[in-house]
Amino acid sequence: MKFPAKSFALTLAVAAVLSGCSSAPKNPTAITFSVEPPSEKQIEQSVRDQVALMLEAFTPIAGQALPNNSVLEAYEFRDFEPLWIQDKTLNMSIYKLVDILEDANQHGLNPIHYHVDVLKEYLDNPTPTSQDLAELDVIATIALSSYAHDLSIGRYEPQLIDPNWQLDAPSNTWRDLLFLKNATDMVNYLPTLAPSHPHYQVLQKWLVYYQELSAKENDIQIDVGVPLFEGDEGPRVAQLRARLVQLGDIRFSTRKVQEDVFDNELKQALIRFQRRHHLLADGTAGSQTIQMLNIPMTQRAKQIAYNLERWRWLPSKLEADRVWVDLTGYEVQTRLNGNTQTMKVVIGKPERKTQVFFGNMTYMVANPTWRVPHRIARENLLPKVQKDPNYLARHGYKVFASWSIGAKELDPTTIDWKAIDQSKLSYRFEQTPDEGNALGAYKFMFPNKNDIYLHDTPAKHLFQEVDRAFSSGCIRLERPGDFADFIIANNSKLKSALDKARLTRETTVISLEQSLPVYLVYFTVVPNENGMPEFRYDVYDRDKLMEENMGYLAFGTGESL
Repeated sequence: MKFPAKSFALTLAVAAVLSGCSSAPKNPTAITFSVEPPSEKQIEQSVRDQVALMLEAFTPIAGQALPNNSVLEAYEFRDFEPLWIQDKTLNMSIYKLVDILEDANQHGLNPIHYHVDVLKEYLDNPTPTSQDLAELDVIATIALSSYAHDLSIGRYEPQLIDPNWQLDAPSNTWRDLLFLKNATDMVNYLPTLAPSHPHYQVLQKWLVYYQELSAKENDIQIDVGVPLFEGDEGPRVAQLRARLVQLGDIRFSTRKVQEDVFDNELKQALIRFQRRHHLLADGTAGSQTIQMLNIPMTQRAKQIAYNLERWRWLPSKLEADRVWVDLTGYEVQTRLNGNTQTMKVVIGKPERKTQVFFGNMTYMVANPTWRVPHRIARENLLPKVQKDPNYLARHGYKVFASWSIGAKELDPTTIDWKAIDQSKLSYRFEQTPDEGNALGAYKFMFPNKNDIYLHDTPAKHLFQEVDRAFSSGCIRLERPGDFADFIIANNSKLKSALDKARLTRETTVISLEQSLPVYLVYFTVVPNENGMPEFRYDVYDRDKLMEENMGYLAFGTGESL
């Protein structure tokens, strides 16, 4: 079937460049015709003819494939009756849909992906044919479906962006929207598909704030110069104050102040800014603080948008009882039976990133033996043994002939370690339980393909560091004994077993009666306790990967970064 001239916007390339279309009317009315209008039967037949063609024409646009199968199923469910045209009248909710799609950037999504300008072209046609109306109906449904999908579970496949990101919890519940009674119900239901977690909602509001503010005014920049201290005066102090007002760290007040004087109020506001950007909170505007202050709001908006997408990769509902390992915050928060426990953690160093994933904790081991992972044995342990033949005995390591079950234990003094090449190392190493054991006195297991778990550590001094990316991938706990007590607090049988293990110092496996969900998550922007955005150090450079793959429509300008 040949597409009419009016449907020239059916390919991605054209859809992406259409501009200058008029907005939807403020008081839309039913479609009017200068000639005899198409019959309902003609429109329905055209819809049936157009569905397959239109789904093929609207090919995937960057990242995740469009959910076109769901569109086809929705029309088949209705025997190809149009969704947006009833009784020869266009359902007015289509204009509300266009408005919602135009504001997709408020969720960090790109309106171009939802064919807004194409829809406007069709809506501007005063004399549509049955084929025009069918195409409009199908395009509107494709746009609705795509946006519902992306708003609910994210537009992009996480592992296509970052192979180390393995936490993806897609759900098909968004498809229920396509089987509601009518188009009005569908459009009204659409906004509810966004993640309901408070962190998402707060960040989404800050994204809108940065977008709207950047559209109205330029970034206030602080001139480079000597550090600014409390008591200083001058134009750079006025710039500092104005920038902190712009960013929300100083609330607007009608009280008169000396704008160019660095008073205590300004110092406290600067401390708040420094804390939410993980800077030394000394109230002094040094070079690092000024550099952070001068980051454009458009850049901050991009960071927020990337983190909104990360939230959409999480399950729509999180378990009330869970372990939440916040990798960029170097912290673990455990919620259990209405109580919450928080402590510091050490995560994987950048060259041995801790993966982002989900697991179920099923048991813990008191006084564990450490079976050294093959990579660590090759890269860390072997070089130490080659330098010091007594290293293994001094640190309580046993050596086995291979990784097979029942492998023979060997005498390490009989092995010529210097003659072994790292790539050919086949021995298995196990470290016996003692105070110097790399796992400390506890390990907490949630079986996963990454062989990552939570554990104790003898290197307690690392918890005094601000940035704590020092491990080989596993999560080291600041107070593992407290963590153990917390997760079995309501079980006297398990508490007795743990007490005995602590007394005897024997290796003891303690199985949990109910598994405990464990999330390892990575966010570079989170709301702090005051609801302000906290911008964190991107220790694994994951935001760069997001930008390379996602791009970002900044403020509805039509320019994708």
